[in-house]
Amino acid sequence: MTWRRWTVLGLFIAATLIVVLARFYASVQGEHWRDDAQAVNTAYEKSILAKAERVESFYGDEPMHVVFGSDKIGQPVIVWVTANGIHTEMADEAVNEQQIREKMAAKDPALEVLRVLPGELGGNYVWEVFYKKKEAAGVRYFYDYYGFKDGAYLDTYRLSLQ
Repeated sequence: MTWRRWTVLGLFIAATLIVVLARFYASVQGEHWRDDAQAVNTAYEKSILAKAERVESFYGDEPMHVVFGSDKIGQPVIVWVTANGIHTEMADEAVNEQQIREKMAAKDPALEVLRVLPGELGGNYVWEVFYKKKEAAGVRYFYDYYGFKDGAYLDTYRLSLQ
């Protein structure tokens, strides 16, 4: 075979592999994307949300989707969507993610914040902070919870050492 045939064969194999991997990824993520779209539609129908910007999944007392967006006049809104209903808050009436990150930096500059997400814990709307910290015995992961509206510290869950 000439180098042209090998090149064409290689390109065909690469293209086939890319198509197969893309379809596999879409099939794996399809249910998650459908759930997100359904949560956004529910938020549109049952809240003041007019434009959705992003959706995050939260797994606390019950699984939920947190939809970030704005109302008809452009004010930021956060909507929690669960199987049992929805809850809406004006984002400007609560502490924001950046303020929570600043609290964490003030608490201990050595910790590494991995995620900050609104959620619900024990019937309270909260900010959940997932972070890790190096300790003498290894790396430990934590969840801190702060009140959504006032940013008051609520609780910390410590995970096992890694």
